[in-house]
Amino acid sequence: MGHTRLPRYVRGRIGTIERDRDVEELQDSDIQGLGAKQQHVYTVRFTARELWGEQASPHDSVYLDMWEGYLESA
Repeated sequence: MGHTRLPRYVRGRIGTIERDRDVEELQDSDIQGLGAKQQHVYTVRFTARELWGEQASPHDSVYLDMWEGYLESA
């Protein structure tokens, strides 16, 4: 609910963390009036089949840089 930088098509999907991109300021917390909040940013790989089903190529993936607060343990 509300503003987020997490694309809707990856919400609830399982991905693999490929890289820790260090700590960055999460702009969403400023928008919500919570002040600057530092979080790790990770590059996460989602297979095309995880996102779009069996009709997608098994060789394709989507990579997204995501703040730690958007991730859940799988």
